[in-house]
Amino acid sequence: MRTFILIYTLLSSLLIIPFGHAKDFTLNGFTETVFIVSDIEKTSQFYQQYAGWEVRSTEEVAPELKQLWQLPERASLKQVLLANKGEQRGYVRLIQINNVQQEMIRANTQSWDVGGIFDVNVRVADMQKKRQQLQDAGWRGTSDPVSFTFEPYEVTEWITTGFDGISFAMIERIKPTLKGWPNVKQMSRVFNSTQVVSDIDTSLAFYRDVLGFQLYLEHKGASKEAGPNVLGLPYNLTTKIPRSVYILHPQKLNEGSVELLQFHGAMGKNVSTKAAPPNLGIVTLRFPVDNLPALKAHLIQKKVQIVSQATLNLPPYGLVDMLAIRTPDQTWIEFYQTH
Repeated sequence: MRTFILIYTLLSSLLIIPFGHAKDFTLNGFTETVFIVSDIEKTSQFYQQYAGWEVRSTEEVAPELKQLWQLPERASLKQVLLANKGEQRGYVRLIQINNVQQEMIRANTQSWDVGGIFDVNVRVADMQKKRQQLQDAGWRGTSDPVSFTFEPYEVTEWITTGFDGISFAMIERIKPTLKGWPNVKQMSRVFNSTQVVSDIDTSLAFYRDVLGFQLYLEHKGASKEAGPNVLGLPYNLTTKIPRSVYILHPQKLNEGSVELLQFHGAMGKNVSTKAAPPNLGIVTLRFPVDNLPALKAHLIQKKVQIVSQATLNLPPYGLVDMLAIRTPDQTWIEFYQTH
């Protein structure tokens, strides 16, 4: 009997080893995106006016962020945390960094250029009005707003770029009536974010197999008809350039989700080496986790390099432990655990 128990215990322990780390932590969708900006006052005022967002915090930046972002001691930072009114997620954190050399991550890029975070997604209440406002303010899009249907939804989408090369994918639901978003007055909270990648299979494997994200949406193929498209492809090439799209989230939701996009047959430049602090643009997504040490051990086991880590005060969460990594396409992403 004792021998049987020993064998059973040994076999059981062997069976759970490959899955041990995955059960030790729970990731959630990102709660915020971080924009490094050149003029924090101008940018904050603009988003308050045109997005309808409100300031949640102007607290001083914790000095430990320099350690996390590997910044020189001479760097000085300030921040503004913005939120859609009535929301407790989908924040945008603006950070201005002085006394360091900076480049724009996605300067003068096309949709198919690889590297960094391509855009953040928000819902809008009135696309026509918002487009006119932003165009009057100097923003430009990859195309005019495009209406399309994917059953059972009819939507209009516009990708537009403003300060510091930061792009927004704005989506207005036409049919059926949007429910569950009572706070969409101008722009909603940020709920999704796209990365244009060089190898969709490698990036998919990273988020799905390493981080344990689940597939929310998959689309492969070219357009059925030539013509307008939100990504700015020449009209005559939309049927000839297939795209692969995956939306992933730890709990299979379109809320704090990551969208991976690859163009097959359209080749541009690669700006991935610039996709890190202190450079200007959408620099990172921040994902909460309930057991950061277990996540770290899991990442090391999967041979993912930990770029840096620190403990710092991060409003509105309070004291957090945080670590940063880079994805296969060198996008900088961060994970945090509250104390």
